[in-house]
Amino acid sequence: MTTLAAAPWFRARLIPELKNRQSLLYCRGDHSYWQSLCSRRRSFSVYASAGNGGDVRVRFAPSPTGNLHVGGARTALFNYLYARAKGGKFILRIEDTDLERSTKESEEAVLRDLSWLGLAWDEGPGIGGGYGPYRQSERNALYKQFAEKLLQSGHVYRCFCSNEELEKMKEIAKLKQLPPVYTGRWASATEEEVVEELAKGTPFTYRFRVPKEGSLKIDDLIRGEVSWNLDTLGDFVIMRSNGQPVYNFCVTVDDATMAISHVIRAEEHLPNTLRQALIYKALGFPMPHFAHVSLILAPDRSKLSKRHGATSVGQFRDMGYLPQAMVNYLALLGWGDGTENEFFTLEQLVEKFTIERVNKSGAIFDSTKLRWMNGQHLRSLPSEELNRIIGERWKDAGITAESQGIFIQDAVLLLKDGIDLITDSEKALSSLLSYPLYETLASAEGKPILEDGVSEVAKSLLAAYDSGEFSGALAEGQPGWQKWVKNFGKLLKRKGKSLFMPLRVLLTGKLHGPDIGATTVLLYKAGTSGSVVPQAGFVTFDERFKILREVQWESFSTDVPLSAGAVTH
Repeated sequence: MTTLAAAPWFRARLIPELKNRQSLLYCRGDHSYWQSLCSRRRSFSVYASAGNGGDVRVRFAPSPTGNLHVGGARTALFNYLYARAKGGKFILRIEDTDLERSTKESEEAVLRDLSWLGLAWDEGPGIGGGYGPYRQSERNALYKQFAEKLLQSGHVYRCFCSNEELEKMKEIAKLKQLPPVYTGRWASATEEEVVEELAKGTPFTYRFRVPKEGSLKIDDLIRGEVSWNLDTLGDFVIMRSNGQPVYNFCVTVDDATMAISHVIRAEEHLPNTLRQALIYKALGFPMPHFAHVSLILAPDRSKLSKRHGATSVGQFRDMGYLPQAMVNYLALLGWGDGTENEFFTLEQLVEKFTIERVNKSGAIFDSTKLRWMNGQHLRSLPSEELNRIIGERWKDAGITAESQGIFIQDAVLLLKDGIDLITDSEKALSSLLSYPLYETLASAEGKPILEDGVSEVAKSLLAAYDSGEFSGALAEGQPGWQKWVKNFGKLLKRKGKSLFMPLRVLLTGKLHGPDIGATTVLLYKAGTSGSVVPQAGFVTFDERFKILREVQWESFSTDVPLSAGAVTH
């Protein structure tokens, strides 16, 4: 058994299948030696096991080909939490080798979304660091250097196969019901054959020599032991004929040269581990710990995609979600601290997070729960901040003339329990200011109110308004309302629901809403403070009582159809 020297966090064992067979990792680079070696059966087993020690360095490596998906954001969050919990470094690397699809706009959007979530990186674009550059497009010289090293050591060879030849190999493999792996056409070519093709200028790729037998095993920090048989993998390309490196090669070189100690990524990258592990060992690099996080699923348990609605961080931000709520909810998709608690700040998540508690099964994205959680975080904000956020929203929406002041404070206090998203605040205030009396009276729900004699309550309410008693009481605020409504109830010999339900309908035009007393006082302030803009659809008390005077109560009889004139009010 051969033990490779490695960093403290990694130990690898190479187990030769035949006695006295030399591992490929120790092969010399001269051509005659490789011809000799390749004439034998290539076979070994690799077992990679994680140990302890070493500085924790994790990375999030998005491709700037679109918006930051919530799955990517959760991967970034888990990396961030692990780094902070362990006192390590969180590195951001942009994997932009897909030149056709990568855009500067997408990169900027990803950086903006990560910053919005509060996931500050220690090294990466805009910050720098000792392991840069942090964009793959700026690291081509490094990839070529290591590709040449592998070529010289014999782990890689030039492949001159045309696309047609490769397609034919796939077809033959398919007919034989074999995996579509490369047959090794140029793996054992003579030096003369290679020189001849180079002289003709034939395009070539760099292919990695894969042992034909054996296996690879890793201890995944989330999934436990994972293994692959090497006979399912043919010699794979690491550099294309146009000189561009292939993803798995770039990732391995980047993670190794950036001293990444833990690779925490989505489970869809698990199959890549086999190729990457072979490259690590061929270059003599220690392997990091691997932790593959489960996918985020839609309610139908399919992979979450655009057809299920919003899926990107930017979309949720524009919909009025708070970064605190997004972070909290994403953390709970596949992780928990072992208690019933579901409400965490980012700081609390850092304190509680452990990779061992990440679940290996898929987590279902529940937009209803996310909305609920956002409401919890929204209402937990300091009152000054909540007033500022909602006040600015109301002013920007053209509902209020100001974004701060007594009216804003009172309105936020009254309406906040019905606001889960910032955008809900517009509808909440607009609804409060409206007066859909006729629609309510004509509805099925309004029938019991009509039968309870609401028209008689309306006559007494109009009298209180005409005398100035009603407005005078509201001018005194909540105490004035309480005194007035108590006396009003005694006058009508009504109390409880029998008193407050008809009053709610007559004063607000609605059957449901927040506290009727606070609502009435706020509506009075809206009409006297000038806080609400004229075009906001606000119906003042003067206008409401004018409408009340014109109501033809008999038209709402269950035996008489609602008149067209009544509907138009």
